[in-house]
Amino acid sequence: MDSAKLVSCAVFAALLTACSSGGDSTSGGSTGDGTAETTDAGAVPTSAPPAFDDFPGDGVVFIQSGMRVGVKTKAIDSTWTTEVMGSPANPGYHYLAVWIAVTPELADRGADEVNIDKVFHLRYKPSGGTCGGSQPTTSGGYCYHQGNPGSQLVALEDGGWRDHQWEKGEYVRSALDRGETRFGQIGFQIDDTVEPSEFELCTPSREEPFSTERFPCTPVKAPDGSR
Repeated sequence: MDSAKLVSCAVFAALLTACSSGGDSTSGGSTGDGTAETTDAGAVPTSAPPAFDDFPGDGVVFIQSGMRVGVKTKAIDSTWTTEVMGSPANPGYHYLAVWIAVTPELADRGADEVNIDKVFHLRYKPSGGTCGGSQPTTSGGYCYHQGNPGSQLVALEDGGWRDHQWEKGEYVRSALDRGETRFGQIGFQIDDTVEPSEFELCTPSREEPFSTERFPCTPVKAPDGSR
């Protein structure tokens, strides 16, 4: 091979080596500051579903017949409304709709046989002397109203408990997995003539399964809306 051809081959080989050693500027590599670039759209982080501990307060543990493990409960929201789960309030009454978050009492196990219909009670002190009609206050000055209807317990992928289409859970008992958070809605009918103070959600417990006035209670967020 003559010298001209040898020079041409050497130049071509040098060009190939230079091209193969350069990085592809369009591929996922490193930026000038040493941070890896990500072009995969699937890597975009998503928000996690709300969990029990995301809500303030300690809540209260309730347990009823048939339950082997109690359920921690927090009242996370409330509003005045004329109807709850398709049930209209009686004339002269409004519902206080209360949304709750629940999770098993023990971190290392789930809970079964959980139902919230006609289980919880709403407690408050009225500004007048009665709880509506002829119903007097208790010896401690409180009014108690049983929650009815109570919904099924559901898992929510976001914070949309107000937009969820709640269904009655009168005959439904739920099993909660270990560490799982579920949500529910409860309606309490209150006479429109009564001016209540701060609300509390009260429930049966191991220590007091029957006496309503001795149930443990947890605060309810102040309601919005009007009646």
